[in-house]
Amino acid sequence: MIIGFGKSEIETASRIIGECIDFAKNKDVELGIAAKRIQEKYAEAEKEYKKMSKEDAPERYSYFYFNHHKIYDGLEYISFKFHHINRRHALSPDGWALFVTKWMLEASDDEDTIFREA
Repeated sequence: MIIGFGKSEIETASRIIGECIDFAKNKDVELGIAAKRIQEKYAEAEKEYKKMSKEDAPERYSYFYFNHHKIYDGLEYISFKFHHINRRHALSPDGWALFVTKWMLEASDDEDTIFREA
């Protein structure tokens, strides 16, 4: 783990992946389309946060990139690369710090499994 980052970033990534799964199931769309919609939401927020002053911006926020791989009907993989931003990191001269995590979602007709890079 990196000083100044930790449990909240892991929870955030898990929650966002869960949002993608829920969106796909509730809207009856392909998982890749769901991930794209959720990504757009977080990318838009990240653009706004970058424009804000250090005092006005949230202390921490995350956004992500993904690759969708549909193997066949009933089996898909999505690899996620999360960028977790800390705008008030104690060990950074300007306060900015970045923590990158990588995750994999295996979605099948039987179950969804989430893997995190160690």
